[in-house]
Amino acid sequence: MRALTLLLSTQLLTMPVALSELIDERAADLSPILKPILEKSQLPSLAAALIDDGRIKATGAVGVRKFGDQTPVTVGDKYHLGSCTKPMTATLAAILIEDGLLTWETTISEALKGKARIHRDFRDVTIEQLLAHVGGFSSHCPPSVWKKAFRNQGKIPATEQRMEFVKALLQEKPGYEPGTKTVYSNQGYAVVGVILESLSDQPWEQLMSERVFEPLGMTSAGFREPASAGKNDQPWGHRDGEPIAPGLGADNPDAIAPAGAVHASIVDWAKFARFHLEKEPGKLLKKAESFDRLNSTLKKSGLHGVGGWLVHNEERFGGHALQMTGSNTMWYALLWILPGRSKAFVVSTNAAPESAFATCEQVAAALMSYR
Repeated sequence: MRALTLLLSTQLLTMPVALSELIDERAADLSPILKPILEKSQLPSLAAALIDDGRIKATGAVGVRKFGDQTPVTVGDKYHLGSCTKPMTATLAAILIEDGLLTWETTISEALKGKARIHRDFRDVTIEQLLAHVGGFSSHCPPSVWKKAFRNQGKIPATEQRMEFVKALLQEKPGYEPGTKTVYSNQGYAVVGVILESLSDQPWEQLMSERVFEPLGMTSAGFREPASAGKNDQPWGHRDGEPIAPGLGADNPDAIAPAGAVHASIVDWAKFARFHLEKEPGKLLKKAESFDRLNSTLKKSGLHGVGGWLVHNEERFGGHALQMTGSNTMWYALLWILPGRSKAFVVSTNAAPESAFATCEQVAAALMSYR
């Protein structure tokens, strides 16, 4: 993940467009802001939504579903969110913790007892440590384990693939002593997914749909690339400027789905951001403590909150702020939650060149000053 620097340097960006307030509960159109930014980029499309004072105040989508085709995107189109899935998995874990299925201190060995051979240095790693990226997993998966996950894709059920993947990971010595530093890792979230599946006897996808998406009204939310095979019914991801057809090569394997496989429309993703901005006990989470835990780091030097996201404390953002980016190398997504300003915004695009970060942050900067 990149640092906050770019947004800080661009947040003074001004747009000479006055957008209307909400009328009849319909969000204002962000297209006048998004279009000039998209035209200067190398991206097929941009979608964004702004949450302000408890409302989804403005939304927009501009561009095309894929290069080489003029079908325009809409605010109802679905975008792959990559690692912005992680806060959703962390939220799901918090829900099941409130249910009493496990605790924040439940260890890998307690949760997977008898189901996996676990290296002694992984045995006492807790759910909370895994979620906060201090669980001992390296940033990169062992090549042999990763290749096997790709070979298994589409051949065995997702739950079996994840269990086989996690078993292979847990046999190895940790990449560093757990709890001693922060290392961003998809592998830790794969382990969390398997733990939640093992304790609930339900697939991660079913848990996510029933316990997170449905209560929040995220009707468009689903998993993996959003378009149907051979169709242009949703945006396609892109790599090196070329559209990637839906299918086995259009996403990472299900082994790491809990770390990065959700797709959703920009409006439905905004509903998730709003939930964490408003911290509304009762809808998904019943306790204020659960929100506080997800939005806090485990140590003063920690970078990531237990919710998986980066945690910032900067006066110019109203103090405490949460940031998350996501990409499966074919899509790019960005989330900001600024409780001190009562604002949150989400931005998505269906390509992930190196410039995607700067372009999405430019959109975020414009939304920062939106009135």
